[in-house]
Amino acid sequence: MAESPLIIKNRIQAVESIRKITKVMKLIASSKYTKLKTLYDGNLEYVTQLKKAMRICLKYNHYSQSKLPTCLTQNPGNKKLFIFVTSTLGLCGGYYYNLEKIAKENISSNDDVVFIGERGYRSLKNKVHKAYLDYLHILDSLSFERVNAFRHYLDKLYRDETYSEIDIIYTKFINAMETKAVCEKLLPLSYEVSNEVTKEPLFEGTSDKVADLIVPHYLDALIYRYLLESLLCEQTNRKNSMENATTSANKLLYDLILEYNKVRQQRITEEMTEVTNGSGSGSNLNFI
Repeated sequence: MAESPLIIKNRIQAVESIRKITKVMKLIASSKYTKLKTLYDGNLEYVTQLKKAMRICLKYNHYSQSKLPTCLTQNPGNKKLFIFVTSTLGLCGGYYYNLEKIAKENISSNDDVVFIGERGYRSLKNKVHKAYLDYLHILDSLSFERVNAFRHYLDKLYRDETYSEIDIIYTKFINAMETKAVCEKLLPLSYEVSNEVTKEPLFEGTSDKVADLIVPHYLDALIYRYLLESLLCEQTNRKNSMENATTSANKLLYDLILEYNKVRQQRITEEMTEVTNGSGSGSNLNFI
């Protein structure tokens, strides 16, 4: 049995209200995406140049193994620390689902985790050995100053030699339509040197002292890029999710309007038929 026109009309109004919300959320996500993409592109070049300078310094360094910066040395043992970067808000498609899948593949109940974002904490807080929550909301107001403090925090944890490795689980930006959840090693930093044939540069001081300055700045920029990329991917997924939701609402609205017009026309036809039949039967009455 077909629904009444009133029920269909109420459904149309509900879908229209939802469509307005998804359109606004898409516009907000698109605005944030544009801003974050500009910051991400600029930071990517900064990280690339810092890495190049660091590799040149390490190529001409005179370090003994005992004097290497902490973030370049390998700690003994096999206990890992994970940084799990997720969102706090929802409505961003499969963003968190893909992160959770990677986390379950890599994090065990014996591992410790630094949680960034409430979604990951709510999901895994009872499934890990120890949860660090000091920087749970660092993404709410991301800045180089907060990242620098976060790097010192990680450096202290790593320097205690409790952890042999620090891995970060985050979402990598591919393009405006695609992102990918990954797990990458953060510490110790890969200790590759430049293979370019260059003349040894002139260092003010020694190459060791210059590297001591550059390596921490490079790590700051790298962590900032990971967190900024996670924010960018969150807005990318939310923008695409709201766009798909708006498209689906438009299609549903079109179908409901067609159904409403069909039922309304059917009701009008039935009423006209009843009036016509009533008029015909009245003409056959015999008055005495």
